Amino acid sequence: MGIIDSFTKAVAQLPDPRLRRVLLIGIAGSLMVFAVLWMALWWGMGAIAWTEIWGIGWIIDWFGDFAGWVGSVVFFSSILVATFVLFPAIITIIVGFFLEEVVNAVEARHYPNEPTPRPQPLSEVLAITTKFALIVAALNLAFLPIYLILFLLPPLNLVLYYLLNGYLVSREYYELVALRRFDPRTARRLRRSHRGRMLLAGVILVFFMTIPIVNFVTPVLATAFMVHVFQGLPRRREFAPENSGPPSNIA
Repeated sequence: MGIIDSFTKAVAQLPDPRLRRVLLIGIAGSLMVFAVLWMALWWGMGAIAWTEIWGIGWIIDWFGDFAGWVGSVVFFSSILVATFVLFPAIITIIVGFFLEEVVNAVEARHYPNEPTPRPQPLSEVLAITTKFALIVAALNLAFLPIYLILFLLPPLNLVLYYLLNGYLVSREYYELVALRRFDPRTARRLRRSHRGRMLLAGVILVFFMTIPIVNFVTPVLATAFMVHVFQGLPRRREFAPENSGPPSNIA
């Protein structure tokens, strides 16, 4: 199954009540998180006595209203950049605890003959979700100076953003799905044997994460999409453990 077919199947199942429930949780949680974040930043900036800071106070006195206007532009621009950069991590944390329901719904509808999933303790699921969300946030913050340096060269900063986050996001959602079937070492070997396909899938997902409104749907869509991508990986059966149960009739 190709990437486009996998994506189309995932989109077609979004009206499923089981997926809608997770979507509503994600939307409500994300709005709350960003509302609190923006209010905290607004309060923090207002609480700082800028005129008492050496150098900044002199600039404000010298340039007057113009300095205030420039400061407002910089502040709001920083909020937008931070929101854009950190969104994949935050939205992942919000709905990450409910994505197992999405996997179950997609497999029940499209792959009913799959063997029983490998038992995963809650601690393993929480660790995987939290670890990769923090990695996404940390790496993007680490690369933030490069984003800013490349601000005047839009094609390059976009390429960096999509490649970096495409790799991270595809790896995260892949492991969410693959670790239900394979142990971590086998899942890692299978992912590495299909690096190009996984990166392409991740870039597609990150693109939708950057579209306003649509980005609230992306974690659920990404999970459903990755189930189909995983099921369609060439030679996947070669990595399956011998005791994984009867094979599915889906290649």
